[in-house]
Amino acid sequence: MPLPILFTPGPVRIPTVVATAMAEPPCNYHRQAGFREVFGEIQTSLAELLGLRDPAAYFATIMTTTGTGAIEGCMQAFAALGPGLILENGFFGARWVDQAKQNGFAYHALSSPSDQPIDPAAVAAYLDAHPDIKWCFYVSHETRMGLVNPMVEIGKACKARGVMVGADIISSAFAYPVDIEAAELDLAVTSSAKAIMAVAGLGIVMVKKASLPALKAVKSQRSYYLDVIAETDRQMAEHQPRFAQPVPLYAALHAACRHMKAIGIGNHMARIQRQMDVVAKHLATYGCTPLLPRERLSWIAVNFSLPPGIKYSEFAPRMQAEGFFLLYGVPGNESHFQVSTIGDLTDADVEGLCRAFDRVLAPIVQTRAATEAARVHGGAS
Repeated sequence: MPLPILFTPGPVRIPTVVATAMAEPPCNYHRQAGFREVFGEIQTSLAELLGLRDPAAYFATIMTTTGTGAIEGCMQAFAALGPGLILENGFFGARWVDQAKQNGFAYHALSSPSDQPIDPAAVAAYLDAHPDIKWCFYVSHETRMGLVNPMVEIGKACKARGVMVGADIISSAFAYPVDIEAAELDLAVTSSAKAIMAVAGLGIVMVKKASLPALKAVKSQRSYYLDVIAETDRQMAEHQPRFAQPVPLYAALHAACRHMKAIGIGNHMARIQRQMDVVAKHLATYGCTPLLPRERLSWIAVNFSLPPGIKYSEFAPRMQAEGFFLLYGVPGNESHFQVSTIGDLTDADVEGLCRAFDRVLAPIVQTRAATEAARVHGGAS
C-alpha cells in the first residue's frame, strides 16, 4: 500500500532526487574530502536560496538534530550573556519558553495573542522597561496558526536597544522571502525537514560571523553536543562537524539544494502560494474557511474550519484512507485542520486532494443540508 501524500508543514514530501541521494551518497564518511566538497556546496547554496545580499556575513552551522534542538543550542549560546526575552504568541513560542525553563536559563516571557502578529512596539516598550535583557528569541512564522510575525521590525527594535537577536525561521525559510540581514539576526534557525524539501534530522543555524566574538567572550558551559559556537568554529575551519554525523542526511540536503536551485526559489515559492489558492477555493465550497484573515497568514500553512458534525480526529483518518495526510491546527482543537503546500507537490497531487475532500466532506455537508431542510419543513407544517 503506498504511503499517504504529505500536505504538512514538515517533515514534507521530498523530491525523488533527494531520496536517491540519501540512498546513494557521494561519500560515506564525514572526514572524507568528498564530504567537505558537499558541505561547501551546501553553504553556498543555502546563502543563495535565502537571498543573502552578503553571503560572507553568515555561516550555516549544521547539526544532527531537529530545529528544536538547534534552537536549544542557540538559547544556550545566548544564555551566558545574561537574561533573555522570549516572545510567546503561540504553540512554538510556548515551546521555547519551556526549553528555557527546563534548562534553567534566566529569561522573561512576553506573551501576546496567538491569532495576532507580535507588536514590535510592545517588544520595544518591554525592553525599555527591562534594561537587564541581553538577548531576544522569537518565531518568524507561528506554524500551528499559519501566522506571519514582523520579523524585521522586531529584530530592529531589539538591535536599537543593544539586544542580541535570534529567530525561529524553521517553516518560513525557503517557503516565502525572509530577510535575516534586514532583521539583523545574530542566530537564525531553520531545518532540513521543511520547505527546503530535504529529510528530517539536520538543524541549520545561520550564524552572523560578526556576532561570534561577543558570544565567544561569554561562552556557555551548559552544553557539549549542542554547542553552537564550538560547532561553528570547527565547521568554518574544516567544513566538517566536530562529531560523526550521518552522511546520508547531508547528501539529501545537498540534493535538495541543487533541486531547489534548478527549479528556482522564486518558482518554488510561487507554486506553494498558487496551490494553496486552489485548495482554499475548493474548500470554500464546503464552508471550510481559513481561521484567520488572509493578511495575517503566510499562505503556506493554513488552518481551515471543519463543517459542523465532524471532528479532526474523525476527519484525518478518512483523509489518510484516501491517501492524504493532513495535520491538526491548534493542538487540542478538533474544529479545524491544516493544509500545507511546502513539500514536493504537483498540481496533480492537489487535484487528488480536492477529489478526496469531495469524497469525505460532500456526504457530511449533504446530510446536514437534508437534516436542516427536514427540520424547516417539519416546523412549517
